[in-house]
Amino acid sequence: MRLPVIAAAVLLLITACSRETGSPAVADALIAEAADGVVTYPLSLDPACRDGRARSYDQCSDQFEIYSAALDKARAENKTLLVIIGAEWCGWCHTFDAHLKGATGRFDHITARKRGEVSAGALALVRYVADNFVVVHIEDDFAPGADDVIRSAGAEAYFQEYYPTIFAVGPDGKFAAKLDHKLVKIQINGLGAYAGYDRALVIKELKRLRAAALRT
Repeated sequence: MRLPVIAAAVLLLITACSRETGSPAVADALIAEAADGVVTYPLSLDPACRDGRARSYDQCSDQFEIYSAALDKARAENKTLLVIIGAEWCGWCHTFDAHLKGATGRFDHITARKRGEVSAGALALVRYVADNFVVVHIEDDFAPGADDVIRSAGAEAYFQEYYPTIFAVGPDGKFAAKLDHKLVKIQINGLGAYAGYDRALVIKELKRLRAAALRT
């Protein structure tokens, strides 16, 4: 007679698991469509540059030229330029970039103990970035010109060789505000190690950066 009780317990477990891993609240296709609106510089990467495997950072071209083109685009679209100083080997740089482009999957994290459904938050972040920012990746390891970008923006005091250093500039190309990286990142070491970002806090920080840029 214990069989129905066991079967019911198994059914409850299956139901709980299906809720955890079921269909996302927002379809991946909708997030991907919104991500197409995120403008990111450099617009393309030269496969002949170094080993040709770079995903985000142009390791060969003059970074000030890339920055200038991105700033012109931001001005033309009445958006704020978000500058991300980093390097191709920087894991946090790629993780931040993935969040700006709506990646979920291994980034579906809510707390230190619970993985959860985050597609709505991912869509909100992507849409906010697409509507308000042009993003530029500035390579600070191999390519020339990163120092010129920092000097031109007046950001010397805010860059301490830490990747990624993320800040916004106003329409004049001058430093407006720096993103608080320690505030927005989620890093868990040891068992269940995880590295990602709190999307709600990223949006809050980006709103602060946007407001500061509009005041310049």
